[in-house]
Amino acid sequence: MGIPKFFRWISERYPLTSQLITPNSIPTFDNLYLDMNGIIHNCSHPPSSENDPHFRITEEQMILAIFAYIDHLFTKIKPQKVFFMAIDGVAPRAKMNQQRSRRFRTAKDAVEKRREAEKKGEKLPEEKAFDSNCITPGTPFMARLSNHLKYYVSKRISEDAEWRNVKVILSGHDVPGEGEHKIQEFIRLTKAQTDYNPNTRHCLYGLDADLIMLGLLSHDPHFCLLREEVTFGRKSKKTTGLANTNFYLLHLSLLREYLDLEFSSLATQIPFRYDLERIIDDFILMAVFVGNDFLPHLPDLHINEGALERIWGIYKEILPVAGGYLNEHGTIALDRLQLMLDKLAQFERDNFEEEYADQNWYKGKQSKEIEAMEKARKKGKMVITKDQQKILNQVKEFVTKHQSKPTAADRCVLINNFSARDQRFVQELGDELHLITTWDEVDDYGQNLAVMTFDLDGVSQDGASAVAEDEGADGEEWESEEEDEESEGAIAIQRILAKYNKAKVVDNVAEDFEEAYEEKLKENLDDWKKRYYKEKLEIDFNKPEEMHGIVYRYIEGLQWILNYYYKGVSSWGWFYNYHYAPRITDLVGIPDFKFDFNIGKPFTPFQQLMGVLPEESKEHVPPAYRDLMYEETSPIIDFYPRDFALDMNGKKQDWEAVIKIPFIDEARLLRAMAARDVRLTSEEKARNKNYVATQFVYDADQESSYPSSAPGYFPDLPKCLCRSAPFHLPTLGGGIDLILGLLDGVHLGAKALAGFPSLQTLAHQGTLGYHGVNVFQSDSRNQSMVITVTPKNDRPNTGDIAKKLIGQRTFHSWPYLHEGMVVAVSDDMFKYELQKMGKTAKVVSTPHNPFQAIAWKKTADHIEHHNSKRFGIITGNVDVVLYVRPLKGMKRLHTGALVKDYEAPEKEIAQAYQLAVNQVSFEDERYIEQPAPPMSEEFPDGEKVIFMGGAAYGTAAQVIGTTETTLDVSLAFFPSEKQENLNFSKLVAHRPAGQYYPSPVLSRRLGIAPLGLSRICSTLLVLLEDGSKTNIGLALKFESKGLKVLGFSRKNERGWEYSEKTASILKEYKEAFPEPFANLDTRGGDLVTSTELCPTAEDPDRVIKDMKKWLKERDLVDPDTVSLFAEQLEKESVAMIEKLADQYRSQKSPNFIKRAVVKGIPRQAVLKPAHAIYRLQGQTFAVGDRVIMVQDAAAGGVPLAMKGVVVGLGTRDIDVVWDVPFMGGETLQGRCSEYRGSVVPFTSCLNLTRPQFGVGFGSEENNQSAVGQNAPFKPQLGPRPVLQMHNYQPSAPGRQTFNNSHKQQQQPTIMKNPNRPQGQQVNGQTSYGNAAKGVKPQTNLPNQNGQQHAQSHGEKLANALGAKHIAHRPGHGVAPHQQQQQPQIVKSPTKQANVALPIPLPHAQGQQAPIANQGQGQGHGQGQQNGGGRGKGRGGFRGRGGGGGRGGNRGGAKGN
Repeated sequence: MGIPKFFRWISERYPLTSQLITPNSIPTFDNLYLDMNGIIHNCSHPPSSENDPHFRITEEQMILAIFAYIDHLFTKIKPQKVFFMAIDGVAPRAKMNQQRSRRFRTAKDAVEKRREAEKKGEKLPEEKAFDSNCITPGTPFMARLSNHLKYYVSKRISEDAEWRNVKVILSGHDVPGEGEHKIQEFIRLTKAQTDYNPNTRHCLYGLDADLIMLGLLSHDPHFCLLREEVTFGRKSKKTTGLANTNFYLLHLSLLREYLDLEFSSLATQIPFRYDLERIIDDFILMAVFVGNDFLPHLPDLHINEGALERIWGIYKEILPVAGGYLNEHGTIALDRLQLMLDKLAQFERDNFEEEYADQNWYKGKQSKEIEAMEKARKKGKMVITKDQQKILNQVKEFVTKHQSKPTAADRCVLINNFSARDQRFVQELGDELHLITTWDEVDDYGQNLAVMTFDLDGVSQDGASAVAEDEGADGEEWESEEEDEESEGAIAIQRILAKYNKAKVVDNVAEDFEEAYEEKLKENLDDWKKRYYKEKLEIDFNKPEEMHGIVYRYIEGLQWILNYYYKGVSSWGWFYNYHYAPRITDLVGIPDFKFDFNIGKPFTPFQQLMGVLPEESKEHVPPAYRDLMYEETSPIIDFYPRDFALDMNGKKQDWEAVIKIPFIDEARLLRAMAARDVRLTSEEKARNKNYVATQFVYDADQESSYPSSAPGYFPDLPKCLCRSAPFHLPTLGGGIDLILGLLDGVHLGAKALAGFPSLQTLAHQGTLGYHGVNVFQSDSRNQSMVITVTPKNDRPNTGDIAKKLIGQRTFHSWPYLHEGMVVAVSDDMFKYELQKMGKTAKVVSTPHNPFQAIAWKKTADHIEHHNSKRFGIITGNVDVVLYVRPLKGMKRLHTGALVKDYEAPEKEIAQAYQLAVNQVSFEDERYIEQPAPPMSEEFPDGEKVIFMGGAAYGTAAQVIGTTETTLDVSLAFFPSEKQENLNFSKLVAHRPAGQYYPSPVLSRRLGIAPLGLSRICSTLLVLLEDGSKTNIGLALKFESKGLKVLGFSRKNERGWEYSEKTASILKEYKEAFPEPFANLDTRGGDLVTSTELCPTAEDPDRVIKDMKKWLKERDLVDPDTVSLFAEQLEKESVAMIEKLADQYRSQKSPNFIKRAVVKGIPRQAVLKPAHAIYRLQGQTFAVGDRVIMVQDAAAGGVPLAMKGVVVGLGTRDIDVVWDVPFMGGETLQGRCSEYRGSVVPFTSCLNLTRPQFGVGFGSEENNQSAVGQNAPFKPQLGPRPVLQMHNYQPSAPGRQTFNNSHKQQQQPTIMKNPNRPQGQQVNGQTSYGNAAKGVKPQTNLPNQNGQQHAQSHGEKLANALGAKHIAHRPGHGVAPHQQQQQPQIVKSPTKQANVALPIPLPHAQGQQAPIANQGQGQGHGQGQQNGGGRGKGRGGFRGRGGGGGRGGNRGGAKGN
């Protein structure tokens, strides 16, 4: 099936089904299934290499890319129960036809591209290009890949805790069946078991549109499809790293509800029970008509031309009279299908008439007469032809003559040589005159006759009433009544005849048109079909046995597909032995068809290879068979044509063409191969067998070694804790049968599990219409299901809404429903917020000033417009706006308790009140607050942790003992690393490539006017004489968008600066075109003319075009831009960092390791890898910072405790070059050595250069600041500049609310804890207390006495906002706690075992959350981080306290 077309069609018709996912929007999934072939193809020949004959990739690079891809998907989804990886095995013959066509086409395209390049004189690499045809079961490549994957899974389970509690199943290339159908078989058979959970949550990754059908037919509503973002239109050749790849979830829960809206109108029309599950089954059958992998699509049915809408319209028309559904749980009701095909046949006739009917001249000739007739009819007038007028005169004469005394012998005889229209006219005329018309008589000459007689029923032969005679009524009285009736009858007849006499008479040319046109159309249609069958299928249209064969085979194929979908393979050997489908008008007589499939057995891998590969790919076939593909004497040489035709057959894309190659004759193929089987080696014989899947389980008692799958490249696993065994699918029988439909106990609609959206959570209506939804960056031209939200009844006033909702949680982004907290409410007049009143807080309304009122209106309009255009949601007028802080994740307190953590004020979102949902049926178990577990349970002996103490900050450690409040750890580290960390920062600070020049300096150096420099570095449009515009600017800076180009430009408090590379380009650019540069500042504005820039040139336009060409030749057009807050080191600087890291690593020896045991430390002095995403929120970085990986290996595949240096900063993640290469590493788009770089989230690494979470002991110091850095990096989202604009003036301060009180948000002050021992120090000088530990006071967690303080949502909000009465500020309102035991540092005994630095630790189950800015809030007392001191200063960050110490970081307000 055309994948992008079907996916796009579904996404545009049902706009809410596709959700671009973010870390916090991914539901919890029980099972993750990977259709691996898509991953293998993407990693071996990525889209960026398409049609590039120069592209080369090594097998090792492919394997590592595959590993990284699996890592990425596993980490993103985090399956809880099953991880199923399926690779295509030997396919049924029905699928092999398509595989054969694709592989022949791939080989042909590769040869043509190579010849084109050589013809152009291009020098191609000597290494042979990768042949993607080797991704076929049975090839040596697939055998090696299978071994690599088994090695990879064993390594992951041995090293990564998240893999250990999951059932990992690998169904490789040696297991028969397509990957997606092996997955479906697993789901189908597992669902049939008695212990199956009806609310199992499935996530299926793959690129095939069949997956939508397979997911739907599972009839499990908690089902999502995962796939990469699809782009349409112009494709970019630039590659984006895996970390920057966007993924979509296709929610089948929403697709099911959309289908219900689509077809629910049938509920009142059909005479049987309406059942959505049966509608879904019929939907699957109808989708097969427009595309599948086993049958050619029906002619003229194209998705992008409205085929599905047409089919569904017919379905809605025929179902009320069909007597039941088309698809009976995988069995086609052929008589009902015939009704649909008959309707589709009319579409084919209409389509032929539009495209092929050459008799349109005939139709055009009659257009005037037809138009006149139609106009008259629309006005209620009668129109007859001249021939019909003659008929009327004959009948009128007959009636007039005999109406007074009609008899049975009176007959009006007409020669029946009438057209169909005239026949209808005669019948209608006779009916109106109460005449009996018969059509079955012939005259003596054999001519057909139309005979009209009077209706004498109830009239005697003499004209008297039979009833009157029987009753013996008075004769005279009856005659009088009879005369009256006859008089009335005569008047009625005259009235009818008068109507016909007044009819408009037109020429006879129109009367025969319809009949003649239909005859001509049928004649041409038959001729066209004869040509179709003869030319494309070599079938004689006039031979019924040949026509019956193709029609029967096609309908049989439809049944085979449904069997395959619903029950599995019904015949391994069946296939459709035609390249094309029959015409729809020929699909007749199907209710009498009977099907009988023979299951047979699958091909062996080598038989499939010989059946699908072309001669160009013979190296993937065992040598014993190769000559069969090219030797002229081969008995099957005709199976391998070297040239073949491509037929577009109505399609528009090359990949949709029909490949005209012969079908494989199974008997001939097997006979030719059998004689050579004895030549196979033992390895080849083993590779030619079919096996079962493999299951991998964690076994802590097994410590056997596992050999490397690539010796010399991948290391052996000396302690493999993974055990593998054959995996057999669940079986049926013994009362266990397939479940067809929903299971009892499933949660649907608004009661679905958390993360699975439903439209039922709000009252709504759905209607189809042309709405122009914009799902893929362009307005849809097809119909969409538009959802209109039903207004909430009796909406209270805004003040009451604010009192009810502020401080309460809500669920935003309907229908996906993500949790957040309402912090403000507004309408067009007021904004309602919590405001501090002494020690309490209350909701206060603040009127909008004129500018705020305009801004509010824009916000409300944007909400309404965005929901309408992107999602097809009609919200109605947005009268009330809620301001919501989304739930960022969970935060771990120093006590070990988990509490909810909401986003900072700058990440508030605005949503319409009518889209808010306040309650859900099921909470997300990942975001439930939890009390601290006991110390011994959280830190069992032997637990691997990261030490956060001052002396060895960031060192890998191991727990050796615990008490109720403290723990003991053993450490092993190199003392020299502290100085090494500083040296990396010095290297970056003084790097030669890091020189940037302010604009004025560069302007003077290059001799370019300041305005001219600004314009040439931006976008500079030049108007040419022909009216076109050309950009000759370098596009290195975008002031309004807040964008720059890494390595070329940046902005700081002094303004824009440019690198040495930019200076060199400008110098060369100016030397090449001196005159335009001399006139850059002659006129303001963004648009200049070519004449203004080149006043003395003979052809100014030519100069401008040469400038554009100059830029293109140097690849300086449309450079990649990033946010002003992003930063990236140059390739040269990264190479220097790698060299320094290699130098330090070579100098290290186990003899230099310092060992120590630290006793009596608090819980917060160590970091578990699973807690990193909770504890490392707000961490700051700068390029050159030294970091250590503190999450498990699944975080980008980086081994735990590996160290590296930050070489790039993003808004959510950092680029790191690591000390040593590792499996899954990358080159950071060519900036570092292979396998040494990766992009990781902020919370996955601990910053060693800038310790921000350290806990100090005694007099040890940890007060190191970054070298050469003036301020820490503060990541922000969005295109905002670092500094305010030069003319920026802040608004006058108004009433201070918690939301706009900048002072309280930016000047945190930390109160002194009276219970803190005065001798303890943090970061060298300041002791650690509740404030430094991140205590969240007065949480609803048990206190020391086991009692729980219930905390309202309002208190939580005040906590988030800093309200004093809730004591959010650390140090206020904190319950006293036990004094911590003074930590002791004890030298390690001589026999203390070494602690390996790369330690595999358990990985966190929670989600990675975006990072808020560091250092916002207010506090009192002692500073933290780099400040420190014992004085009582008032001063937060950047404040200098009085007394004996500094109140904060780097100076600020003076303390008391």
